[in-house]
Amino acid sequence: MLLLALLPLAAPPARADDTNLLFIGNSYTFFNDLDQTTLALFEAAAPTDTDFALRLAGGGYTFPMHLAEADGTNGETPWSDALVTGTTDWDWVLLQDQSQIPGFPADNSDYLASVAALGGLDALVAGKNGQSVLLMTWGRLHGDANNPDRYPDYPTMQDLLATGYSQYAASITTTSRTAWIAPAGLAWRHIYDAQVAAGADPLAPGNLFYSLYFDDGSHPSALGTYLTACVIYATITGQDPTGLPAPDTVPAAVVPELQDACAATVFHETPDIAYPWQEAQDTGSTDTGPTDTGSPDTGSPDTSVDSGVDTSPPTDSSPKDSSAPDDTGGTVKTGCGCATDAGPGSPWIGVAAVFALAAQRRRERPTRP
Repeated sequence: MLLLALLPLAAPPARADDTNLLFIGNSYTFFNDLDQTTLALFEAAAPTDTDFALRLAGGGYTFPMHLAEADGTNGETPWSDALVTGTTDWDWVLLQDQSQIPGFPADNSDYLASVAALGGLDALVAGKNGQSVLLMTWGRLHGDANNPDRYPDYPTMQDLLATGYSQYAASITTTSRTAWIAPAGLAWRHIYDAQVAAGADPLAPGNLFYSLYFDDGSHPSALGTYLTACVIYATITGQDPTGLPAPDTVPAAVVPELQDACAATVFHETPDIAYPWQEAQDTGSTDTGPTDTGSPDTGSPDTSVDSGVDTSPPTDSSPKDSSAPDDTGGTVKTGCGCATDAGPGSPWIGVAAVFALAAQRRRERPTRP
């Protein structure tokens, strides 16, 4: 693994209309290969482009962990190669925090550490001529059992995460640089609300909202990953994903509903979120490039770089439980944003291919249906 970490990152072919995507996150990102699922949408929409995606993800990773990997604190790593020493510039860098921290209160120590580290990460992204896109995640299916007072159920957790990601973006946005948000969690909320409005129980097995989750009620299923990829695509491009293909792991019957949820969220239901394509429209340019009472899981994180081809068995990389003062004077236990047992079709399949994927070659591209 150390040898892999020291390999150079090969730059993709340089073309003006290509899109280079870097995904930085944890198990929420590497479950079902979010990076490649998103890349497939870009490739299907523009088959002549040579787009490229790379992910750097470790189970339970937080923004401070990512910054330590990138800024030299932990020595030479794939993170430092991608964001400091390597030759590849990134158009868009997707930044996904640990699954609970963004919803903690603004004076929580873990929240404050994430805000500080996010500023450092954004500075590195800017140094690579990229734009930061905060990937807003989703609340857990039944709330967070480790933080029941803060996160008693899905809607409450989703609301707090949405607020937290908005505050994250505000903390690093300046007059000359905007931090964007890809509101994946709000697309999940759209499906939840639609099922409630239809008189269905979104938490019942077999319903679409329930089906967005992996068996643990936290990580995304293939459906949840595809919905998230659609939101990322729409956020960056301003294009409706309707009609674009989905992986074979997503039943064809639900693809239109997932695409509709994405389009409704990005184009109609989030007027308070700024999108890069809106800025391009305002300037006439066609270039779309440039709070809680708890603490997160903290355990022994997986130090491997996940990228798409399995070379090792699953590892428990979730942060260990800790406690921190909450805003009511109590303590809140932490939960996990990572996998302890990935199960069949494990997203841990993929440690070595991060560098193979970076090779200068064109992927076989899907066609628009």
